[in-house]
Amino acid sequence: MRANLIALITRNWPIKGAALFLALMLYVAVQLQQPVTTSFDVTLNVLLPPGRALINEPPSVRVQISGKGSQILKLRSLAGDITRRVPDTLASSSWTIHLDPSDVELAIPKGADVRVMEIRPSEITLALDTVARKDVRIVPLVTVVPDSGQALLDSLTVTPRLARLVGPEQNLAGIESVTTLVTEIRNVAGPFSRSVPIDTMPLGIVRLAPKQILVTGDMGTLAERSFAGIPVETGAGAITNYIVTPPRVAVIVRGPAERVQAFTRDSLRVIAHIDDPRGGVARITVVAPAGLTVRAVPDSVTLRRRPRGRRG
Repeated sequence: MRANLIALITRNWPIKGAALFLALMLYVAVQLQQPVTTSFDVTLNVLLPPGRALINEPPSVRVQISGKGSQILKLRSLAGDITRRVPDTLASSSWTIHLDPSDVELAIPKGADVRVMEIRPSEITLALDTVARKDVRIVPLVTVVPDSGQALLDSLTVTPRLARLVGPEQNLAGIESVTTLVTEIRNVAGPFSRSVPIDTMPLGIVRLAPKQILVTGDMGTLAERSFAGIPVETGAGAITNYIVTPPRVAVIVRGPAERVQAFTRDSLRVIAHIDDPRGGVARITVVAPAGLTVRAVPDSVTLRRRPRGRRG
């Protein structure tokens, strides 16, 4: 009886073995097409600004994905990681990261037919070392070089005027302002604007925002006018103790056409600088609104003390 059973099992064994193998493969193939859910660990990579450090290492991130068994088998583990960059101007000692499935999808190989079901934890708060922050003035080192016959209609406008610095308190203590890179603006006509970088080299590990400013201005046609008979004074009023020769001078005003044409002689003051109380030659300067070039003709006068008892 036992011999018959063994003979029955071993009869045509190659065919039976092949059939068993094919059945097993068919079972595996069917199972690989069934939906499977599994979890993988993904590394959270935190990029820090220079000079900052994490108090504790980021926790591990667990990702749950779903897909066909064949696709899950190909993955084995997720390639890559999730990267987050701490803002340069972050001054607080904690920073919260929010994670969602779309962050993990970037780490899944292209063409993989899987879906991210969940990411745990979805919110992570990191502890960082303590830093300080400070707002300082931005000094623009910007020069506009006009084309021939052109002039800047008004002073340059800088936006913003303040920069926020973040870094160790001892590093911030000695910084009262920042400057832009030395910049020349050429070949502009009419209204213009330029982005100018702030010079960060002297700051070391100190970070700032913004890293550039917007400089705006307006170019116009250049004009020139001459105003004759402008009286020479001291700055405090008429000169009474000296006889001034000449008592009046001409002033030449040069600048944007619109401003020069609207300019009036009442806006001019010619000041004599009396360096020697005995008199002599005194240089003169012209006080006028900013944005205009002015000069007096002649550029000096002669002062002679009046005899006592005579004023006028």
